Amino acid sequence: MGIRFAKSIKLGDFLKLNISKSGVSATIGKKGASINIGGKGTYLNLSPSAVGISGTGMSYRKKIGGLSGLLKKITGKDDDKKEEAIQQEEQPVAQIEEKDESNVIDEYNKAIEAQCNIHKYADKILSEDELKQAIDKLQEESVKDLYNQALTGDEDSIESLVGSILNNLDLDYEVKANYELEDDILYVDLDLPEIEDFSDEYPVLSNKKIVSKKKTSTQYRQEYSQTVISLGLYLTTEFFNVSSYIKQIVLSAFTSRRNNVGDLVDEYIYSVKYTRDGFKDVDLSEVDDAYNFLLKFENRINMSSTGLFKAIKPYEMETVVKTNSMIDDVVAGLKSLGYKSEDINAVLPKLTEQTFETSGEYLKYALSLINKK
Repeated sequence: MGIRFAKSIKLGDFLKLNISKSGVSATIGKKGASINIGGKGTYLNLSPSAVGISGTGMSYRKKIGGLSGLLKKITGKDDDKKEEAIQQEEQPVAQIEEKDESNVIDEYNKAIEAQCNIHKYADKILSEDELKQAIDKLQEESVKDLYNQALTGDEDSIESLVGSILNNLDLDYEVKANYELEDDILYVDLDLPEIEDFSDEYPVLSNKKIVSKKKTSTQYRQEYSQTVISLGLYLTTEFFNVSSYIKQIVLSAFTSRRNNVGDLVDEYIYSVKYTRDGFKDVDLSEVDDAYNFLLKFENRINMSSTGLFKAIKPYEMETVVKTNSMIDDVVAGLKSLGYKSEDINAVLPKLTEQTFETSGEYLKYALSLINKK
């Protein structure tokens, strides 16, 4: 498929479920935006947009929910005994007291719920006046200047701040983001984790032990599809809060999958044109289904009710569309002049690297390449 844009930012961890003798906790994210579920409650930890621009301009920790009866005590066996207890269909993880038997499962379910709905923890999209107020609260003058430049539509400033957002997310699965600004439209390509990077097991109680069970293929795909759509929506709100100059975000997500012959190939699975106006008066914490919210915008997505994505063609930048159209004209012109397909195909890679303004310039350049052969 190839990278469409020059910027490439690596993200880190997403979801971690931690089981230890002291209790159970689950964490989504670490540095920029994290959700921690543990014995003292459920907390949202934010260092918004890397430098604190979203909302108040300050990092904060907010309790977002309590936990009922978190596992107080886990009594583990030694490794040798655990190995002996492993069976074909069930894998013991921990021995727990009967009164606490449901809590590990409850906390796992809460962690999965948070993973599949990370968009619910997004800040609201700020207006220009709200952004200016937030910028005024920033302590670092250089950061304040960067955001003020972004408000004017400065491309370098906007792309720098988008990079800061991505760098300060710390997730559990590898995700890359490529992005580029064209006028007031931000184009973002998300290189998503593969579905195999997510666990296909879940905890259940069996004979007072927590054991792992295989998820059904439908459950497995649905959790994955909900996660990657919700993640894209979360990032979209963060990007809109970089600058009110950004009026549209074209978010296209792709991942590596096995084709019919078993080869690993990159395929786009959804592409959507999110508009700033489309988020007006929207409280994402009240949006229960990120997929249905996505469908309100112009989109290219083909997903079954079981969460199976079919490959799609993503939206292209207008400059790319214009260039491809001119190159198509050149190909037609060369064929009408009697040039062979093999000669035309040989110069196409060079043509796509150029940034001419007219079809005539592309044709002239193509002829010069062919005549040099």
